[in-house]
Amino acid sequence: MTSRGARLAALIIAILLGHFLYLRARSAWVNYWLLKDAHQGIATVTEELWSGHKVVGYNYIVNQKDYTGRSRRNRQDKKYGNVQVGETSVVYFSASHPWLSLLYMPQAVLEGLPVILLVLALETFAVITIVNPNSRWAFSFIQKAQPHGV
Repeated sequence: MTSRGARLAALIIAILLGHFLYLRARSAWVNYWLLKDAHQGIATVTEELWSGHKVVGYNYIVNQKDYTGRSRRNRQDKKYGNVQVGETSVVYFSASHPWLSLLYMPQAVLEGLPVILLVLALETFAVITIVNPNSRWAFSFIQKAQPHGV
């Protein structure tokens, strides 16, 4: 593979891994505010989402203002663990940022730290490959020159 091809492959990998890291950062932000100042309300499930992990869309009202959200169902409370479209569920929303909500209370700000660290390391190697595909730290998309006599 040429240097240009290696850079392109690394760019695609970096974009995909970057998207994953962005979603984890946003999740940590939501979790932080919910752990800091969560209030409880009632949400109506409006749709089943194709996102995996039993994700649904829902509506809820705070101070006579309508909000929408997306969240996994509440696995912590069996009563709400399998809510269907049209049914109600408990919703946890931030008092200071009422547009931030989940159908379950998060356990920690940053969940899945080992996976995040692994993805961050792979993202670093992808960026190194984009900058210099011949670096010893780059992904091995191209054949690196071997010293003579080896």
